[in-house]
Amino acid sequence: MLSRRSFIRNLVVGLGALTFGGWQRLVSAEGRGYYRIVVLGDPHLPVRVAEHTDVKEQQKIMAAKDDVIADINGWEDVSAVAVVGDIVARRAVQSEYEYIHSFFGKLKKKLWVVNGNHEFLYEDDLQPNGKLKVASLATWRRKLAYFAAFWQLPRRWYAKDLGRYHLIFLSTEGPLPTQIGEEQLDWFRRELSRHRDKITLVFFHGPLNHTLRTYKKSINTEKTIAMPAAAIDAILAENPQVKLWVSGHTHTPCRNPSYADMEVNHYNAHTYNIHNDCMDKKKITTNSIYLYEDHIEVRTFDHKHKKWLTEFDRSF
Repeated sequence: MLSRRSFIRNLVVGLGALTFGGWQRLVSAEGRGYYRIVVLGDPHLPVRVAEHTDVKEQQKIMAAKDDVIADINGWEDVSAVAVVGDIVARRAVQSEYEYIHSFFGKLKKKLWVVNGNHEFLYEDDLQPNGKLKVASLATWRRKLAYFAAFWQLPRRWYAKDLGRYHLIFLSTEGPLPTQIGEEQLDWFRRELSRHRDKITLVFFHGPLNHTLRTYKKSINTEKTIAMPAAAIDAILAENPQVKLWVSGHTHTPCRNPSYADMEVNHYNAHTYNIHNDCMDKKKITTNSIYLYEDHIEVRTFDHKHKKWLTEFDRSF
């Protein structure tokens, strides 16, 4: 087993083309008239064995995830891939990161990532009953620092530009599973104030409050929405340029009635939430966000059946 230091050193070469290249500004849409971002929701790599105990089932799920990468590589118009957290299976241990290195090493597109709660919130070792154990603050800090080092991020939260669009990537950091700290909130405010003239998309693990129907008890609670809710609400109210909030975390499938319900996903007068389903399944769907000069389109692709689910097409 590699030491943590050796592992990170080896990743500099392996992930350099993947992530460092992503820090270069994209200056054109290659003549297509749009930028296309493919969003991956909660990959949970390689697979959550507690939820999928059968080995053959696990293999099928892992193969389905590989197939998603193959599909994306075959799409010539993809500008970048954005992953909205929970990239690790459960505990952010080294074996999970080693698999992630191999998995995303196959991707031939620019890659932008944010962390989810599973990247930092839990101890390496399970409880005697096999359940996750919430980690100490020191462990949170160590795991969050490791996430940034692994992906070669100067900071866990950052921004990108695609033509007239500004993209903001935020990092959950506790103590709640989808909570943003004060330093990051201050940066978020300043970043938005400096780019009021650019239509903005925010990528974060947790969704905005009440942008889903409460289809189960955990939905629309402090553990499943972007927190602190009041502070985020005030920031968004002051920044009407924020058009989309792109999230994962809730594992809301496309067949859920509120997945792509414009009335439900409408957070305020100007911001909509785009929900992205978990990839830890045999039948995976992903959203593609098309950024045109005068509007945005969101489409959902069924990777198992290789077809667009046109009933979920949305335009903003």
